Amino acid sequence: MPLSLSLRRLWTLDKFAYSLRVFIAFSGALLFSGLAGDVALVIPLFLGIIASALSETDDSWQGRLQALVVTLLCFASASFVVQWLFPWPWLFAVGLAVSTFTLIMLGAIGQRYATIASGTLILSIYSMINIEQHVASRQLLLLTGAAWYGAISVVWCALFSRQPVKQSMARVYKALGEFLILKPALFEPVRGVDVEARRVALARQTGKVVDALNQAKEMIFRRLEGQRGSRKLNRYLQIYFIAQDIHERASSTHYPYSALTEAFFHHDVLFRCQRLLDQQGRACRQLAKSLLLNRPFSHEQSEQALADLRASIDNLSERGKPEWRPLIRPLDALRTTSPR
Repeated sequence: MPLSLSLRRLWTLDKFAYSLRVFIAFSGALLFSGLAGDVALVIPLFLGIIASALSETDDSWQGRLQALVVTLLCFASASFVVQWLFPWPWLFAVGLAVSTFTLIMLGAIGQRYATIASGTLILSIYSMINIEQHVASRQLLLLTGAAWYGAISVVWCALFSRQPVKQSMARVYKALGEFLILKPALFEPVRGVDVEARRVALARQTGKVVDALNQAKEMIFRRLEGQRGSRKLNRYLQIYFIAQDIHERASSTHYPYSALTEAFFHHDVLFRCQRLLDQQGRACRQLAKSLLLNRPFSHEQSEQALADLRASIDNLSERGKPEWRPLIRPLDALRTTSPR
């Protein structure tokens, strides 16, 4: 595999960018400690970087900058309160209880603040560790490490703001592809199969698709708050709505599947439904890869499967059997479950 393709695939991994930011922050802290001639400075700097990394929020660079300011204020308050109250155990216990309650209430505002609150609690523990080791004067280094990682995070988000959205949409289409590949089992024209077990498996995958859709929606809308006219974000929003529409149509209960099996057991329409859904699922998975690797997307095979299904449904309609009419209508919903 060419090195450029390997690096591109590495770049598509969710945790790669996060790991690279932490590596850059650690490297900067090591360099600073080396230039200062005091290796012991690494410990509080590293602890501050870790706390800041755990408090990182998914947002646009403006939102992440605002979150960084709130994070540093919480960190500073927690760090210095721990330092001031630690010599008085009773006051420290009361302060710890009040601060914990305050952070819990802060986390109740939203996921962003919940992340900041958990990071603040972690930094409070780090502050107590520093005090126990008689290096209370290095509380400022904790904040320096946190601010250093926060600055890297803001700059990174400004330079690569679309990458998380792209990865999120790829997860949506990968989960949707798995769903569409499972769905054809319900149309299998075999009598006596365990339809309920297949419904359960499909329901589990539906939950994964819904979770991926919700995460992608929140991520896109957070970035649209300050960039309404962004063409790329609007494009991702359109791709999101296409995925949502495909899932809604494909997840609908088309009819009692046993009735479809009995009515069309000797007809090819159920095989056409299976082939279409399978091709749609493969197309969604291919689209997920295309989004990550910036490759062109082609869906000719699914288009051919869709044309074959239309011809099969039209053939059934032309036969004009009255008992088939209520069964044919639900199958028409599959005609438009195609990613474009």
